[in-house]
Amino acid sequence: MSGPTTVLDLPQLFTHPSATVLINTLELLAIKPTSWDPKNRLNDRAAEAVIDEAGIPKYLTGIVASQLSWIDDGRREEIWEAASRRLSERSGRTAIPSVSRTFVIPDPFTNSTLSIILHEPSLTSDNLGHKTWVASYLLAKRLHLLRQDLPSLQLATEADMLDTRLHLPKCSTRILELGAGTGLVGIVAAALFHVPVHLTDLPAIVPNLQANVFRNSQIIANAENITTGVLDWSDSSSKDEQGSLPKADIIISADPLYSPLHPIWLANSISRYLNKGKTARVVVELPLREAYVPEVEEFKKKMKGNGLKLVGEGNDVGYDDWEASSGSGSEYEKLKVVCWWGIWGWAEDSEE
Repeated sequence: MSGPTTVLDLPQLFTHPSATVLINTLELLAIKPTSWDPKNRLNDRAAEAVIDEAGIPKYLTGIVASQLSWIDDGRREEIWEAASRRLSERSGRTAIPSVSRTFVIPDPFTNSTLSIILHEPSLTSDNLGHKTWVASYLLAKRLHLLRQDLPSLQLATEADMLDTRLHLPKCSTRILELGAGTGLVGIVAAALFHVPVHLTDLPAIVPNLQANVFRNSQIIANAENITTGVLDWSDSSSKDEQGSLPKADIIISADPLYSPLHPIWLANSISRYLNKGKTARVVVELPLREAYVPEVEEFKKKMKGNGLKLVGEGNDVGYDDWEASSGSGSEYEKLKVVCWWGIWGWAEDSEE
């Protein structure tokens, strides 16, 4: 069994390698987005070349800094751009350029899977909603398992759903997603449940969210069932951009807490937009990262204070796509993330 490719195995600039050789080498060094599913992640690794990262950043920097005088002008920019991308891929998630990723979600109602293609713009500290976080992936995969825990869902029978999804019964249930980000959970909800789903987030996030919804509209039986809009939890007088936002029978949210104020804002928004009554439900999935455990506990406390109770909960385990060095310099392992999911209903049923 051959060992990993090292920097000494790569074409050296002093030998004046051709443009084609350099482009192929830079493609070999690409770090591609991988799946969070453990089985798929192993397949990803098996298919990729094993690279010893020692010296690779310096090698790439050398290409960017080189005049590449022996290469035609038309190919130099291509090589410099590719080398810059390989450097950014090794500089943390905030340095990575925009990417498109495919998420495969089980659809047991049709005995098949949903392939969701999401565009993720470059990530900044102010726009964390531009990344698809592991809690969203885990909640999207769990949705079909929660069907019996969401009594307001009036799903079609299995036979109806297999009838090419052309004649589905109408449903009065409405789903609202708070902090939809790239849209994975809301898109899956619309595709699985065939009910109106409204995805909301802050103004900077919604344009990409809207584009992702359009990109995946072909997997939704009725494209009119899924809409997007701006909603700011911090402003109690804020209205959805479409005007007065109707109350929802189900509210969903994944990994929306990254500030000490978010638990209060989120809980209050849920109370504001959730229908009253025994069938109303809230489904949340929150990562139990050490830095944000206080926010999770504060959210639970505020939800109970607002008159809601837990009717179901559990833990999921996933893997985020942040690379962590194993210490060898050539091997990487995905960060394991434990996420808590909870289903909430009103503690005292009251019809509006």
